[in-house]
Amino acid sequence: MKKLAILTLLILLFQHCKKDTTVPGDVVVFYRLKSYQLVPNKCQIDTSNAIIADTALIGNDEIISYSKKTYQYKITASAINKLKALADGTPFAVTVDNKVIYYGINKPSYSSSTCSNSITLDYVIPDNNIKMNIGYPGPGSGIDDQRNNALLMATLRKQGKLR
Repeated sequence: MKKLAILTLLILLFQHCKKDTTVPGDVVVFYRLKSYQLVPNKCQIDTSNAIIADTALIGNDEIISYSKKTYQYKITASAINKLKALADGTPFAVTVDNKVIYYGINKPSYSSSTCSNSITLDYVIPDNNIKMNIGYPGPGSGIDDQRNNALLMATLRKQGKLR
């Protein structure tokens, strides 16, 4: 009887353990959108018709590292300059091997408009870091938070860029 109880306990414990079986991709790239529409009355990309641009906004080689805790990417100075050239409210997509992981909106911290329904990008922080926020200026609502998506994290880990 004692062996049966121990065996049952072990089976229950191991049922809750799941190995991360996500296969990492090869490249993480940020793209502008070639065409898109916003969800009516929201600062949110309509994912059903968004099309990424043909050329990268931030290429894989321009991403130095990513902090899973702070949702910050460290990127090259040339990549920061590309972001500074974007207009406030410019949409983008974060991709792994051209598969969109999530869409976001460029919202530098000096912006005077709000965007509470999207992941937002702020590049106005020191040391060539960019931060992915949930909404702007504060936490938004109804956002599918894929900033630490398993495929994205596995790919960054494979490249030695995950912190």
